Amino acid sequence: MPKIIWKGIIKSENDFPTADIPENAKKLDSEEDIKKMQIKALPFMIPSILIYFISMFVKTFIAKEKVINVGFLFLGVIIGFLLILVHELLHAIAFPKNATVYIGVMPKSFTAVALSSSPVKRNRFIFLSILPIILGLIPLIIFCLSSNELKELNGILFGMSIMGMISVYPDIYNVFNILKVVPENSIIQNNKNETYYFE
Repeated sequence: MPKIIWKGIIKSENDFPTADIPENAKKLDSEEDIKKMQIKALPFMIPSILIYFISMFVKTFIAKEKVINVGFLFLGVIIGFLLILVHELLHAIAFPKNATVYIGVMPKSFTAVALSSSPVKRNRFIFLSILPIILGLIPLIIFCLSSNELKELNGILFGMSIMGMISVYPDIYNVFNILKVVPENSIIQNNKNETYYFE
């Protein structure tokens, strides 16, 4: 398991960990400012929205009645929001065991982050990037399989699935950029808020 360090409040991207990048490394063309990146990545939220709306429509259509308690839906959203540090922890634990990962909160971007300058193989980097989606998929699967009569539980599960699946949209955006240009056998390494790849 990697070494995980609680960083606390991270004021800016200048506080991200640094690394010695090999001379043959290429810089990944991506947005370095987190706020701008979040805006640029918004279209990658659409698949998640479609998945959970289709799930709700199908479950409601089959039941021919309301299947959630709306008040408990909002409770599920709050629970999902509170799991944001678990989201970052899932990123962190998927790094190689010799890596050091810092977890912190960036108030100016209203986000939490898991940061590491350790080199990671491309496919592992993709895996650790999308791993937190399980915080949305697991509640959604249980919601789809649960009894229509359990409206309070269904509301909580559906709210959690909304937050769990929407919260990965910046990660999916980053994975999309990696898949476009980074060869399969490459190593990915971050230096502050810049991403590099090399073989």
